[in-house]
Amino acid sequence: MIAYLLVQLGVIALFELYDQPITLSNLHLKGLSKTVAPILSYLVLFKIFWKVKISNKDELRSDFSFKILTFIIIISIGLELINQPLYDISKMVEFYKTGIPAIQNFHYSQNSIDLVYQFAAILIVSPILEELFFRKFLLSKLLIKYNISISVIISSLCFSLIHIETPNNLIPSLIFGILSSIIFLNTGKIIYSIVFHALRNSFYFIILLNAEIYDSWIYGFNFNYVYWSLVLIGLVLVFVGMKKITSANIGSSQITGIEEKV
Repeated sequence: MIAYLLVQLGVIALFELYDQPITLSNLHLKGLSKTVAPILSYLVLFKIFWKVKISNKDELRSDFSFKILTFIIIISIGLELINQPLYDISKMVEFYKTGIPAIQNFHYSQNSIDLVYQFAAILIVSPILEELFFRKFLLSKLLIKYNISISVIISSLCFSLIHIETPNNLIPSLIFGILSSIIFLNTGKIIYSIVFHALRNSFYFIILLNAEIYDSWIYGFNFNYVYWSLVLIGLVLVFVGMKKITSANIGSSQITGIEEKV
């Protein structure tokens, strides 16, 4: 974890040396810092700690189930609804104090260059590298020494710590890490966790691009029964989706053998 942070900060600092007033080249440098930094960080970690090659044939292409994909989509939608109040804690406190939610006017960059790099970082780089490290590598290694519950919690905590841009993001990242770990353990295939991660990030990306419209809609409920009904629906969707995956015994025979596959 320390090695990851040091390498990523080093690459970002290197690009910052070229920081100048906004120009086309500056935008490219900033974009590269969001993609190259994590790639180099994880490559360093893989080189140091992970000596075994990933079996692309077994993990990414064989026996892909669209039925499982359907459940993952359901879980992703539900998780987005569940996370909403966790992101809105400060807004809810302000609303119950003053009767007015503290909504910040946020305008996301619509620059095409920014969008391309954000798309690559959020929907491609992060899902693949983070799932390979935190689920395929770290979780599987922890399972050698600890039971499933402890291994899932430790790996998920580590995952949440690198996503602690704001305190409100800590718990959602922890919840996602736990769900992704359960999906990996029950399917035995990292591809499903990668798809889950990509879907989760895609919802975030879409909402970010339409922040003004989304905020106007969700906060228009003023945290009333409709708002909390959506959260309840999210809980049901996640429960049903996870129940379908865990009860199908899709990868139960693979859970105890994950260490050997890594």
